[in-house]
Amino acid sequence: MLNNYKNSLDFLINKGNHIPFFLPRILPSKLMTNINKKSLQGNILSFDFGEKRVGVAIGNNITNNVHPLETIETPKKIERYKKIESLLTIWKPIKLVIGYPLNDDGSESRMSLLARKFGEKLKNKFNIAVYFVDERFSSSEAEIKLKTLEKNLRKRKHIIDQVAAMIILDSFFENDN
Repeated sequence: MLNNYKNSLDFLINKGNHIPFFLPRILPSKLMTNINKKSLQGNILSFDFGEKRVGVAIGNNITNNVHPLETIETPKKIERYKKIESLLTIWKPIKLVIGYPLNDDGSESRMSLLARKFGEKLKNKFNIAVYFVDERFSSSEAEIKLKTLEKNLRKRKHIIDQVAAMIILDSFFENDN
């Protein structure tokens, strides 16, 4: 799993904030059904929600690979949802995973409530199943991973939310199986 992060992070750092060329070649419009599990399979988008920035990662529940996708940097909700709608149109995910930021003791915080509101809005607006994942320490874990690969603080700050979204989606895959 660490190599998956390292390859994805190397791409982000060295090539910029574009969709990596090594994403699994599952076309967003083609969904497969697993007859044994009777569950939908395909792309899943995850979000590390913040009031100023939202990190987005993509993966799929066929290979359980996760990759950074983009950081949406706007405090304006209308622009944020337009960008998300664009991503949903391109990738046609079957599920959305939202990081749910709890306090260290497991209690809800103000950000927990905002993340839940964000997830509910996505569910209602786009009619896609939304799942919440405990994201305690995901940003800290992302920062640690990035520090080993990138010394430039400005670059790290721009991609840390994408890496946190990757960690959130990876956690979802681990707990979903």
